[in-house]
Amino acid sequence: MIVICEPICRVFSHEKVNSGFIYGLRLAFPDDRIRFYADVTHIEAIRTILAHDNVEIENIEYVPIVLSDSTTLRGAIHYYQLFKRIFAEVIDLGTNKIFFLSYSPVLIYLIKRLKQRPTFGSFKFTFVLHGDFESIKGDARMTNPLISPHNYVIKNSTLFERIRDVKPKDVARKIYRSGRRFFQICSTFFNLKMSISQWFPTKKILLWRDSPDFKYIALSEQVVGNAKKYIDTNRVNIHTIVLPTNFAAPISQPGNKYVKFAIFGYGSSAVLRVIADKLSQKEIKRQYEIRIIGMDNTGLSGYPNIICPSAGRPLTRQDMEKYAKDVDVFMILYHKGQYQLTCSGTILEAISNSKPVLHFDNDCINSFNRPNNPIGICCNNMDEYVERVVDIITNYETYIPQFQLYRRNIMKLREALSVKSSVPRIRNSFVWES
Repeated sequence: MIVICEPICRVFSHEKVNSGFIYGLRLAFPDDRIRFYADVTHIEAIRTILAHDNVEIENIEYVPIVLSDSTTLRGAIHYYQLFKRIFAEVIDLGTNKIFFLSYSPVLIYLIKRLKQRPTFGSFKFTFVLHGDFESIKGDARMTNPLISPHNYVIKNSTLFERIRDVKPKDVARKIYRSGRRFFQICSTFFNLKMSISQWFPTKKILLWRDSPDFKYIALSEQVVGNAKKYIDTNRVNIHTIVLPTNFAAPISQPGNKYVKFAIFGYGSSAVLRVIADKLSQKEIKRQYEIRIIGMDNTGLSGYPNIICPSAGRPLTRQDMEKYAKDVDVFMILYHKGQYQLTCSGTILEAISNSKPVLHFDNDCINSFNRPNNPIGICCNNMDEYVERVVDIITNYETYIPQFQLYRRNIMKLREALSVKSSVPRIRNSFVWES
């Protein structure tokens, strides 16, 4: 029996990588039944993405669980009781191992507390490390050098200007978001939902009561090397498994008359606004398009070459891939300090959609865009990035052979990163010697 638990994500959050891990565990342990604990909305998202990717997983049982906010005292109590019940069920299933697709320091603390009980003392756990692992650096509030005052000056809009610029179709959404923020503030003060996160620093919790019974998965190759600067990795049993992804069918070079860039999924509207401002100051005579295939178009509605098909609403997987189909290049806007200790799903989406990337110097993206197999163009600073964008716009036809080369290299990389290629590492992350 393979027991998998997603204790945090709802709906489509992490559905691509989680489906990859579930499929990888099925391939690693083909004869074992799988039980998957998750929120009912996430279970539906997993089923949807597996069907979309034409991946069939047999002999799997989906068990809905109720999630909570692990950063609150009430949520921590809820999870303690939830995990105690799940652990008892796992014993009844005849196993003592659980594969957690996500984590928080509070949840690991609760699990380590439960493991001190004689009943659960033999339990073993594997945790997938996501964004919270970055907090061991201790610089979570670092400024973004790409949008520093040295690059440009942000014009602060007045309240009247912000109200004036709201489009009629967006009024209801703006009111809803404002009301939701107000309700959250009220809940914090009147329902005493004080955060307990500061009591559970990630580094301290990972090292507390550490043992070989705990394994952790880093999602790209640069993570472990960077982590050694901040934590004793010899004490933390970290395995490297690059984000397991069920890749979409390959897409050929689009036959565009002008270049089309895209921001796919999570982007940075603030960084894109810097780029848009600088492009507006250039004498660009050719048409171009920057398409936001996501929800974040804050402050960008006034730029004629930037479009956002979602109109601020979530897109389905089918819509996202539809809007990506005729794009030439994915723009990735992370700076050097981001994604040092985890992996961005954006680069895997670029690889899955067969799109070259234009990015800033960043350890995570560099680990995929390698000198011996380049899949895009790396820029060292904002000015270099903007000049490259201008050059691609102006000399689009001369870049097409280069883009085709990047696509061929992407296909090589896809083979190396496929879920099937990751099976030995996935198996090793969930096997303990007797």
